[in-house]
Amino acid sequence: MNSEEERIKELIQFLNNRALNNSVRLAILIALHTFGQMTFSELLEYSQIPKSSLLMHLQILEEEGLAIIKKGFTVNGVRTFVKITDKGRETVKEYLRLIGNIS
Repeated sequence: MNSEEERIKELIQFLNNRALNNSVRLAILIALHTFGQMTFSELLEYSQIPKSSLLMHLQILEEEGLAIIKKGFTVNGVRTFVKITDKGRETVKEYLRLIGNIS
């Protein structure tokens, strides 16, 4: 197996887990990596998916330790905030490294 094939195999193995084997969850994680923290409403606007679907994706990311979901008080009332964890940040960095290695 040549090095390019090995890099592709490594990427596929990396993505073969519950949190990362879905493009929506991967995109949410990358957005959280970029912004650090987002509200549920912001993620809803970015993703353009139904609320129930977004909640399901966020719960999976939280169960895998990649994101934290918390309620918080703002001047506009209670909001749901989603924050990337250190594990989530490292996961995105590794993903970007892996895709950067593919020519």
